[in-house]
Amino acid sequence: MVDTFSDCVIEYPQRSISLVIGGPPGGGTDMLARRVCERISVLLGQRVRIEYRLGASGNLAAMAVAQAKPDGYTILLGTRSATLHRKMYPHLAYDFGHDLTPIAMLARVPVGIVMGHHVLASNLRDVIRMARENPNRFSAATLGVGTTDHLVSVLLRNAARIQWQHVPYMEMSRALKDVVGGRVDLLFAQLAGGVSHLNAGSVRGLAVTSTSRVADFPDIPTIAEVGFPQASADDWFVALAPSATPSDVLAKLNDAFNQALEDQTLRWCLGRMGYLLPSSKNTAVSVKAHLADDNTRWTSVIQDNQISGFQ
Repeated sequence: MVDTFSDCVIEYPQRSISLVIGGPPGGGTDMLARRVCERISVLLGQRVRIEYRLGASGNLAAMAVAQAKPDGYTILLGTRSATLHRKMYPHLAYDFGHDLTPIAMLARVPVGIVMGHHVLASNLRDVIRMARENPNRFSAATLGVGTTDHLVSVLLRNAARIQWQHVPYMEMSRALKDVVGGRVDLLFAQLAGGVSHLNAGSVRGLAVTSTSRVADFPDIPTIAEVGFPQASADDWFVALAPSATPSDVLAKLNDAFNQALEDQTLRWCLGRMGYLLPSSKNTAVSVKAHLADDNTRWTSVIQDNQISGFQ
């Protein structure tokens, strides 16, 4: 008698999937995750739910997924800061390059520089002029040490030859509240997370770090237009899984993400908020090569500026 039960293959997925993110509700990572999860839940036939793991600039989320069971039911939506943990947070018990494997690149997004109405400046050039006249006059918030917004703020500070006080936050909502309330002057953050405040006029947009202006905010210049192309940089969002995840599971997830990103309604919605989605299907191999090149550039920025995380 043939034991057909032992030979049967259980098709993935059979239950809900956790997409772990290192950003808070309402932030740029969360906004992207919510919209993509809606689409891939339909494509996979199972709910994909968001799980928040805040701390260490997204590295606690990355570590949680790196240590999870490699079965495709716990995946990460990671950003640049997680790739830099060996320089920023060497005490964390995981290795991004070894313990995680890429599934697909989901999007890129520019950093937006916004300012509170209490600052008596008309634009970014005014801010820089005032900062040169009075070093450390301004405070500049970011969403954590070693995040892309923090690194961009360092690049701009160096290029403009100015100084300001860096104020790291864990949550976008708290940072924006303090900028609106006049307790912090500037905020560097993923543009998508500040859309509602920009639309409401509660903060002023000074620049975006993308190579072209964002459709919904045509009056906000690029950082290159202001005169500082050295600070041009997009943050990115990559789906990753524990490195021992079966290849067929990774392939199914890659296909689902690529299909989701082809949805024209999704592309229009995210594009209006400043997200730049891949123009063609992307593979795990191409994403891995991108991550390696990206890590080389930004590791140099960290080393050159002696930036370190909280130990």
